[in-house]
Amino acid sequence: MPLKPHHPDAEAAADVPPHVIRQVLQLVASRGHSAERLCKGLGFTPENLCDANFRVSYRQTSLLVRRAMQRWGDPAIGIATGARQTVVCFGLPGLGMLTCATLGEAFQYLIKYQRAAGALTTNEMSILDEHHFVTEVNTRFHDPELEPFFIEEIFVSGVEVSRAMVGSHFRPARLELRYPRPEYAAAYSEYFRCPVVFNAPMNRLICDMAWYHCPLPTHDRYMQDSLQAQIDELLEQETPRNDLVESIMNELRGSIDEVPALARIGEALNLSERTLRRRLAELDTSYQRLVDQVRYECALDLLKRSDMPLIDIAMATGFTDARNFRRAFKRWCGMLPNQIRQGAPAPRLIPMERAGGGQQTAV
Repeated sequence: MPLKPHHPDAEAAADVPPHVIRQVLQLVASRGHSAERLCKGLGFTPENLCDANFRVSYRQTSLLVRRAMQRWGDPAIGIATGARQTVVCFGLPGLGMLTCATLGEAFQYLIKYQRAAGALTTNEMSILDEHHFVTEVNTRFHDPELEPFFIEEIFVSGVEVSRAMVGSHFRPARLELRYPRPEYAAAYSEYFRCPVVFNAPMNRLICDMAWYHCPLPTHDRYMQDSLQAQIDELLEQETPRNDLVESIMNELRGSIDEVPALARIGEALNLSERTLRRRLAELDTSYQRLVDQVRYECALDLLKRSDMPLIDIAMATGFTDARNFRRAFKRWCGMLPNQIRQGAPAPRLIPMERAGGGQQTAV
């Protein structure tokens, strides 16, 4: 059964890379529609999708998909979106897949990091019997209108990547889907090349075990453990954010040297300043706190990756002199900038109640 959100903000958790959004925008743009218009008011622009650290929520993705479905004019948009996917589209988890010895092992690795690979569904793989293995997919939230899109996209992308990795002759043994037979059902049989059952108890893709054990030509037994260990370390560092918080921080990253007023941020997000302040308070944060977070991230990056003088880093992060920058940096993380340059590990931003929030200058 579809998973229900545990709390009202679950759909707003910005916890997945925008891989699906990237493919949808390219697909719709191929028919002459504006990617910028599709993104308007959602808290990001097409340019943001090039940022490896950018994350989106289910809410943002579902709103964009609904707009795209209206403009695309073809109900099989989920199939078309999934068919555009390659192993590269899965990001770091896709790279990890290429190190695996077999197709089954590669997809077990992908499922381990499915959220980091951009999945907006919950996916499980298991051995069905001695002759078959099965992938079961459920939607994260109850959304009957969009369920076919997300199920199509995940199953089609899985088959597309499988064919790229082991050969175009790959095909499942059977596809079972929970939802009723759509008007474009013939497209399923044409793409999957196997029996398709609608109104089934669950969403399942069943495949022969021979495919599970099929060797991958990209496997390197010397590199597999070391490369996967590096990928694991990178992926385990991520912390989900709320999509409103992520959208505001994204706006700030483009102008942190001259922090815009909250009202201007609200104009970009189609929200009033009052509504923004209220929603941030409900999330137990503030605009000033987000400004500090972005300033801290920017300062860390410049301290680690450049030889810029401290005064230039101060100016780049919105301070008028190095002294005020040093004081703010110490308040943010309990360390001084030169300690970071000397190789000390960078701590996280200190929580507001410990950071002396009352000493901060209001934005």
